[in-house]
Amino acid sequence: MLYFHKEYYNLKTLKDRKTKSKERMNYDSTIKTNLEIKPINQPDKFILYYVPTNTTIELISEISRLDVVLENLYEDLPGLAQRNFFVDMLSMELQSTNELEGVRSSKEEIVQTTKKMLDQGKGRKIEARFINVIKSYLELKDGNLKPPVDSQDCRKIYDEITADGISKDDTPDGKYFRNDITYIYRNNKEIHRGISEGENTEKIIIDRMNDILDFMDINSNYKLHKLIKIAIAHYYFGYIHPFYDGNGRTGRFISSIYLKENYSWLTAMSLSQGCNKKRNRYLKIFDVTNQISSQGEINFFVDEFLSIILEGQQQILGNLVQKSDLLNVIMEKIKIDDTLKNEDEKIIMSIMAQEYHFNPSTDGIGIVELKDVFDYTDETIRLKLKDLYDRGLVEKIKSRPVKYIVSREYLEK
Repeated sequence: MLYFHKEYYNLKTLKDRKTKSKERMNYDSTIKTNLEIKPINQPDKFILYYVPTNTTIELISEISRLDVVLENLYEDLPGLAQRNFFVDMLSMELQSTNELEGVRSSKEEIVQTTKKMLDQGKGRKIEARFINVIKSYLELKDGNLKPPVDSQDCRKIYDEITADGISKDDTPDGKYFRNDITYIYRNNKEIHRGISEGENTEKIIIDRMNDILDFMDINSNYKLHKLIKIAIAHYYFGYIHPFYDGNGRTGRFISSIYLKENYSWLTAMSLSQGCNKKRNRYLKIFDVTNQISSQGEINFFVDEFLSIILEGQQQILGNLVQKSDLLNVIMEKIKIDDTLKNEDEKIIMSIMAQEYHFNPSTDGIGIVELKDVFDYTDETIRLKLKDLYDRGLVEKIKSRPVKYIVSREYLEK
């Protein structure tokens, strides 16, 4: 099926366009939503509608298939590799959304803060940027977050996700959302206006946000696959533009919460990476759907949005498979290596291998890390590490405190 925005300009007259749009909207299979849009600089309003197609079904099927593949690969990893891969994933996800929103950060900064968050049970006090947002993603991974049910919930998510990236001048001036109009520009051209209604702007935003939440409610009458509903709600959140700044990262995080209800955390956290990798395409699908040429048809946005999730999954899969293969090779070598004196040495070398291949910022392994594994004194662990070092099996990368990694010669021999 040709997307309507592509068919629109092939129709000769305005009457033909309106007739075709009405015909399409009244297909027996068409699903009309409760969500209304008004493109800028023209008087007509349109109800968002979706026409079921095989294209969308195939995308949903592939996303569901890859979700199982990703989860199984992750579950097959040993414990430290799982932890390190999660740190890598979360840091890439946050760095991607920061780049999309123009927030200055480095992946290394996010990696180190995430590690501190994971180790906070060891009595370490944390003072760093992005603590709130990292905490939110940790809760997302563990399945502890529920989708918002009202405007208060949406504002709470916004406050957590944007805690380290919004200037005071851009914080909402209403109870939950903005009170004034906001304009979206690209290349010095106005491309969209967040919905507004004079003194009633926040009230109309609350009403439209309630429309989204009603649409997403599990008990709603809309017979749509969950992924299609997530795509439509993601678009409409961007259309409303409830905040002056931070709409993108808030909308993506809310979409990730919905994704986590039916999919693994790997798929839920693939969204920002896919959006950042296909940044221009991601922004374009909003622009196209906002135009009068779409007449409220949401198919193009749905298919492109699902394609972006799929590409995010594929990117994660490539990363996971490559690291898993490298780890499996070295783990097999360690298992049969007669030069390792005992089981303790094999355990230490296995931990070193996981650290080497899966830690996005290799900090090395030392006494502190191994005390979680062995019930030995610090001195005993220190002697075991020194023996491995003296035999050239590990390399020292730090002295105070002493930290080691598996030697490159051991990996390549």
